[in-house]
Amino acid sequence: MPSRSRPRKESSGICNPKLKKLKLLHITKNAGTALEKLGKELGMKWGKQWKELQIHRGKLHPPHAGRLRSEWWHVPPQFFVEDPYSGYVPFAVVRCPYTRAISEFRCCWKGYCAPVGMDETKKCRRKEATSLDLNRWLQQKLSPKAIQPPYQNAHFIPQHLYIFDAEGKPYVAKENLVRFEHLTEDLAKLGVHHGIDFPPLPRVNESEMPKFSVEDLDQVTRDLIESGFAKDFDLLGFQRLDPTRSGKGPLHADH
Repeated sequence: MPSRSRPRKESSGICNPKLKKLKLLHITKNAGTALEKLGKELGMKWGKQWKELQIHRGKLHPPHAGRLRSEWWHVPPQFFVEDPYSGYVPFAVVRCPYTRAISEFRCCWKGYCAPVGMDETKKCRRKEATSLDLNRWLQQKLSPKAIQPPYQNAHFIPQHLYIFDAEGKPYVAKENLVRFEHLTEDLAKLGVHHGIDFPPLPRVNESEMPKFSVEDLDQVTRDLIESGFAKDFDLLGFQRLDPTRSGKGPLHADH
């Protein structure tokens, strides 16, 4: 969806050497498109705006070489033969695995009945999607074989593979991790740490689909999310839901 128009804030960000070193790791469905637009306002090349990253496209370690068909800006650094982020300071947004999965369902590019284009039937089905559609689609996408390496595309790649390197060591420093659930606050903290005054984050990718929450996930779907993204829960500090209780807290997927 088009972003809401807003006055452009003049920024001297490109003159800030710390900002020039920052590079976004664009994990799917984690506010990456909005951050790309924000970076562009600041004169930075983040995510798909970083065209130089294309020279590394397809140059991947096995088992992903020749198999992972994905936008180059969504590929975890550890998958590349030569790390394109070397010499930069990577930062990333991480998100509760439950709401990230719901957001994948609502994605206009790789989600339910997507891509839509001008197909009115698909548009109608997306607008009328139900929790039953949500669970059926996620259960298909989250089958054990579908979310194990080698990955075919970057959607549903576990988040920890971006945040840690192939040896399990932290790749993104703790102070450069932003929580989707506290996006505005954590982005401001990131700016303070690097001496950068970030303007407000633009709104993008607003879907015409109904909004769903973790309460709409049935137990089978929750189990698949918890098993498929177990390390995201454990290494990134997200809590699993108590199976005897409905989902509570900031677990509504707005995007």
